[in-house]
Amino acid sequence: MTPPQGKAANPATPLSKSREETPNPKEMTIESRNQPSPGICKQCQGSHYVLVNVDSFVHAELCSCFNCSKCQGRGHIFLEDEKGISSMAECECARLVRRLKKLGEAGIPGKFTGARFETYQPMDASQKLALRIARDFVEDHGSNVQGLLFMGRPGLGKTHLAVSVIKELILNKGEDCKFIDFFQLLSDIRNGYSQDLSEQAIINPYVAAPVLVIDELAKGRNTEWELTMLDQIISSRYNAADKITLLTTNYTDDSAIRKSGKKETHVEFGSSSGRKAQTGEETLQDKVGERIYSRLVEMCRLVKLKGEDYRMVMEDKAAAPPRPAKKTNRTG
Repeated sequence: MTPPQGKAANPATPLSKSREETPNPKEMTIESRNQPSPGICKQCQGSHYVLVNVDSFVHAELCSCFNCSKCQGRGHIFLEDEKGISSMAECECARLVRRLKKLGEAGIPGKFTGARFETYQPMDASQKLALRIARDFVEDHGSNVQGLLFMGRPGLGKTHLAVSVIKELILNKGEDCKFIDFFQLLSDIRNGYSQDLSEQAIINPYVAAPVLVIDELAKGRNTEWELTMLDQIISSRYNAADKITLLTTNYTDDSAIRKSGKKETHVEFGSSSGRKAQTGEETLQDKVGERIYSRLVEMCRLVKLKGEDYRMVMEDKAAAPPRPAKKTNRTG
């Protein structure tokens, strides 16, 4: 396999047995497998793959340390039954290669090459809870709910967590996953019109994906056309009932607003003067409408993150002058 060239990052959790296979009780836990051990490759930490940024998207490639002793890279092995009859079977390494290909086809933005649960740095209790919920969701594999809706202001790591979930599902469970920024999807649909492509031709791969991440939900003007496109995706996945949907949004829900007591100004579009009314902070339900919001709430567990913008916190720390060294009195 000739790997694409790009900037390497530490891999996500090393490959484990898929859901449909019988687990090996002697296997190490996820946490222990993520700890470097003597003799383990430093580049891949024993996972046999590395993640790279190629053409602004996350891809995965086999690590240079990997050499399958069973098939010598052929991807298949020959087995012999008790009667001495030989048959060809797929080698375990072929499953790994297949999962790496799925990761490259997921559409994860390159900026999240290094995003995984282990690199998420929660800064308050709500973010610690969000991390735990995301981890548990992967372990349960969406058995209890159809998805997660990460809500909160920018810079809290919502997309980081959503990407971490699908990386785990692809590499450890072999799931087919897709990632799309909703604003970018709308742009792709508009561009498709000029190429005589129908809306369905562009939307269908995301509607059909077993696992889908919709990033930046409710971003933009949310015109009638935009909401119609969103409704097609959400309604199709809602009715299917066997698909997992993860979403991120900078908007919150009514309960959080009532608790905070915040207010926001919004325009009354029915007013000829365009005057503004103080009627409370704009909610996700305000942005996407009651129908879509109701289905999201039924499909997903709401994961509400609070705290300060992580990027701003890091910038402030970087800009802060270094503390002077403490003077010590020496005697003797």
